Amino acid sequence: MKYLLLIPFLFSIGSFAQDVDYKYEPVVNKAEYYIGTFKNGKDLDDMVMWYKKFADWAEDQGDVYDTMTVALLSPYFNSDLSAIDVIWVNNWPSPVEQFKGLETWVTGGGDKLLKSLPSVNSEQVDAWQWTISNPAEFGVGDMMYATYADCSNAEGYDNRAVYDLYKDFANMVKEDGDTIGRKMIVPNAGRALPDDVDFIRLMYTASISEAGTNQVLFTDNFADKQETKDLQASFSCTNSRTYTGLVMRAPE
Repeated sequence: MKYLLLIPFLFSIGSFAQDVDYKYEPVVNKAEYYIGTFKNGKDLDDMVMWYKKFADWAEDQGDVYDTMTVALLSPYFNSDLSAIDVIWVNNWPSPVEQFKGLETWVTGGGDKLLKSLPSVNSEQVDAWQWTISNPAEFGVGDMMYATYADCSNAEGYDNRAVYDLYKDFANMVKEDGDTIGRKMIVPNAGRALPDDVDFIRLMYTASISEAGTNQVLFTDNFADKQETKDLQASFSCTNSRTYTGLVMRAPE
């Protein structure tokens, strides 16, 4: 079985629906975030071992989980490292596959398997996400780097308008070697965005070192481009926090 990280969230469709002609058709998928702290004496190694139990169980469920991806995120640069130890992230191509998987989990013995989970979840978040760009290729066991931030649209812009500008920017930087994966995320259930936040921005790379390479690339080549200025005028972000991400599973 292949493995891959497609970190993960989607938007409420209502927040994007406008009677306006837009340049791009968003690429949309679903994600689940299970946010927790480790039980006494447990750590990421125990979570990796537990994943193997889950993988064996999933193999016995036919093709239900073939399209699901899994990643384990560990906080790194964060304002409160005591609040989160690990985030288990599932990504699905659509709600159809997602809720078939959820039904199988709930009715097929997932509760018994869950008893041995080495962490306790404080939040379980269902989210929509729009893909803006994809990272470089990566594989099983790779350690990725992900940055999340809370973003607010400027006056006169909505999420859909920002998406078009972000796609223009991403297409420009990709031509000169940028390898950052980008997503716009809005929780669907399990967490509400603050009143002044319109979406969560995710930027992630296929390795930790690539994050540094791309930062320098932006400063040297893209900071003064018109596409960058247009994008920066459309929204702003705060509360940036970073995670290392261990790749666990990709679609078959």
